[in-house]
This record gives sequence, structure tokens and C-alpha cells, in this order.
Amino acid sequence: MTMNANDEMEILGWDDEVEEGSPFVLLPAGDYPFVVVNVERGIYEKPTNYDSKVPANCPMAIVTIEVTAPSGQKTTLNEKLFLYKKMQWKINQFFTSIGAPKSADGKVKMNWNMVLGSHGTAKIIINDYKDRKTGEDKQSNRIDTFNEPAAAANATNYAQPQAPQPPVQQAQQPTQQQAPVTSPFPAPTNTPQQPQTPPTGGYNFGG
Repeated sequence: MTMNANDEMEILGWDDEVEEGSPFVLLPAGDYPFVVVNVERGIYEKPTNYDSKVPANCPMAIVTIEVTAPSGQKTTLNEKLFLYKKMQWKINQFFTSIGAPKSADGKVKMNWNMVLGSHGTAKIIINDYKDRKTGEDKQSNRIDTFNEPAAAANATNYAQPQAPQPPVQQAQQPTQQQAPVTSPFPAPTNTPQQPQTPPTGGYNFGG
């Protein structure tokens, strides 16, 4: 069962049964097909402990995508799309990846109604970081880019491995029989033959 961001924020009752939780899955770097399983709209709250380049009170969309690891386990990744002009290239990239039509000048209309349940491919990389609490070196996955729809054919679809194809048998080409080489000299017989003079212009081995 896939848990989206809304499920994770649901308040538990004192007598509820609690699940074990999903194990952490680290995907190898590569291109993966994905499906959008959740979309949230919100407002970016500028932090006070560090200087952020995102404008205060900027509208944002938190997009949750689901991908499948080589082991068959599913995992989710979140991507924040901030709605201000400097980041419009990333929003354009995302909508293009899920099949939104692009105009002649490269612009894409943001149609948020088509996002949930849409499919695309993304380049996922491994992010090295240091845990702020423990100081340990850790790794996580991060979405590097959302790919053009044409790249979907090259993405690794671990969820649906393709069955091995039988080897293609090459049709045997008919062997061309060469015409027998005719010697300019007659074959020897038991009857004595008179010596012959080779034809003028050299030997003709073509028959």
C-alpha cells in the first residue's frame, strides 16, 4: 500500500493499530518511469534560520511521484515546484514530461487538473548529505530532471520487466554455385594427344 503525504499527516487515535512502516529504499541513479500519486498546494514560508532565495509567501505545489526499485519495492519522492518566474523552467519541464502540449514558442499551460495519476520519466540521482543530528554521512534520492516524453523509451521500467525475446534466426542464403572452371588444356586420356598451343591473349579461366 502506498502512503501519500496526506495519509502521513493523519492523526492517530490512542487505541489505533499502528503499522511497521515502509523500509527505506535507495534507488540506483538512472532514468525511471513514474506516476504522480499526490499533489498538494501550499504557500512557502520563508525560514528564519537561513537565507532562502525563494520569495516569501510564494505559491508552491508539492508533487509526489512513485517509482519502482530494481528489487520491485516501490518508493516515493517529493518535488517542490515554486511558482515564480525564475523557476518556471522547472515547471515547464515537469508538465512537458507528463504530456502537456507545448506551443511553438516552447510555452506550456499549467493544467493542475491533469497532474494526479499522470505518467512520465525522471532522471534520479543519489544525494550525499550529513545528518544534522548524528553527523553521519547518509544518502538519499533526488529528482535531477524531468525528461521529455521521447526519453520514456530509454527509461528503465523495473516494475514491468520484459520477458527475454527468442533469438532471431537468420534465414540462410542460398549458396551460389560457381560454374566449373574450364581449362584451356584438354583432360589427359589414354590416347596420345598432339600438343596444343594455348589460345592467344592468355588463359581464359572464366569458361
